Amino acid sequence: MKLVRAIYPVLVAVLIVLAAAVPVFAAGIVIDGNFGDWAGKASVVDTGGADDERTPSRADINEFRADATSTGLYLLKAWDDTNFTGGQETTAGITVQTAGGAYYRIYTTAQGKSDPPVPLSSLAIKICTDATCAKQNDVCNGTSCNGALAGSATTWGDPFENIRKQAPDCSGANCGKYDTVVELYIPWDLIGGAPGDKQTLFLNFGSYPSGPAQAPKDDAENGIACRNEKGTFQCYPVNPTAVTLSSFGGRADAAPDASAGWMSLALIGLSVAGGALVWQFRRRAA
Repeated sequence: MKLVRAIYPVLVAVLIVLAAAVPVFAAGIVIDGNFGDWAGKASVVDTGGADDERTPSRADINEFRADATSTGLYLLKAWDDTNFTGGQETTAGITVQTAGGAYYRIYTTAQGKSDPPVPLSSLAIKICTDATCAKQNDVCNGTSCNGALAGSATTWGDPFENIRKQAPDCSGANCGKYDTVVELYIPWDLIGGAPGDKQTLFLNFGSYPSGPAQAPKDDAENGIACRNEKGTFQCYPVNPTAVTLSSFGGRADAAPDASAGWMSLALIGLSVAGGALVWQFRRRAA
């Protein structure tokens, strides 16, 4: 019994340490720089295809994914590169349109051969006056974004691996096989709070090689919607991202319930205040 009393405080201390070290999960996602747990999550692949952005080529983006829980948003961003020419940095951002009509942009910067290639210190969250984010103000940066997590590597499978790439962007035996990728966990309170029950937010991905203040060089034409159903979030691609909520325009691709694709967007319209709200993104010419 004396031995048990002696061990008990040590055991409690160990359990506390282990509890503090447990990573954050969302439907199996762990922010650890390994990405197998993103399989099957809502995904949008760049409709421009391989090497569609060449001015500069480092601005080329390939894919983004999303998932969500009642505590926060999970994001994945992939650049079509693993060795940025001359060590140049390149920034990608995901625009978030909240259920209440506010706009946020979540930036991270790939830093060439640095380890990790997309550090948490590069995270910048801005609040914007509209979808273009022409006017934006800081919410937080890096470790000041309380609760945010980041994991990155140059091991993401390129969705265009089997498509011949253009020189000088790609050469060698593993040409186009891997991308640089970052996975993020963003607590809801950093981006306006969690959507209420039956409410939806929209996400769109773009590349900003000259920095967050610039217009995107490469941006996805489609987006992802994440909908709160009594605390359980369903995220799925939406096409097009131009959705006139007053008339319930647009359609849902790969919705959680394929038979309810149109109804999903109709309910989105009912859940968002503001009537005729338009969500529109288009690719810009080089």
